[in-house]
Amino acid sequence: MKKYRNLILLIIFLLLVGLFFILRRNEPKERVVKIIDADSLAIAKIQVYNVADTVIVYKKDDTWLMSYPDKAAANMDMMEYFFKDVFTATYSETAMNEHAKSLHQYGLDKDKEVQLKLFDANGKLLTHCRFGNTNNPFDYFRYGNSRKVYQVRSRAISGRLRPDANAWRSPIILSIKPFELAGITVTHPKNSYVLTRDKTDWYYMDKNQQFMIPHGNVTMGKILNTLEKLESYRYSKASEIDKKSLKIAAEVDISLTSKGKHNLTFYKQGEDQYYLILDGDESRYYHMVLDQLYRFIRHAEVFNIQELSY
Repeated sequence: MKKYRNLILLIIFLLLVGLFFILRRNEPKERVVKIIDADSLAIAKIQVYNVADTVIVYKKDDTWLMSYPDKAAANMDMMEYFFKDVFTATYSETAMNEHAKSLHQYGLDKDKEVQLKLFDANGKLLTHCRFGNTNNPFDYFRYGNSRKVYQVRSRAISGRLRPDANAWRSPIILSIKPFELAGITVTHPKNSYVLTRDKTDWYYMDKNQQFMIPHGNVTMGKILNTLEKLESYRYSKASEIDKKSLKIAAEVDISLTSKGKHNLTFYKQGEDQYYLILDGDESRYYHMVLDQLYRFIRHAEVFNIQELSY
């Protein structure tokens, strides 16, 4: 009798094990998919906005440009971040909330959410996402006007994906290769001098002396590096500047081998605020740091030092 009872128990156990695996096999599997279901090559315009600001960048040929709020080159670091982290972000198709009555708990209030719209070259809307965060490691999002709320599976992106023009605009305001330069004239309160290029040689001249600048001179190298990549991450509009408080700190006139010219006018305001006007355009006062100005107002002696730059 005991033998039969054990056999029955074994059969029941095997049936339960079999039922477990059948149910497990048939249970719905969570699918993780990309938030942006579009071909990256089809994206021709990106619009990022919230209740206060808007940024629009678009692709012309193979170049990304900003059209709003400024007309400028787009920041390549931001574009790389977008396609590397935002475009590839994923989520679980199982919604956190199917019919969210309160979006506040997901950080999707109108005054907090960040919206993203992508368009193709014909202006067709490819996707519209709204992102929110409640100080958690992960974002929440919804599509368009849908009340279904999902959780982003990758790290939070809404913090950086915001309509900050200074983040989306390229910081490079001037880029001149050394071989494009013919000469540089610098005027500042303590001196004026001229730098002239002859092939790979540079010559210094002011009212007191003139000489060939030694190859590898660090001071000359820093000037060339500055002009090859002159950057500013912020600018102020003319209406935001008290022009009466500005003092000219230096003027830099640049002559190009192509016969073109550029003019840099550095201003100082107070003790530690510096601005730059490029080519006489007073609509933008680019914020500078002292080091960018200091590279141009050096004494003659430092141009005549034989040294190697690293």
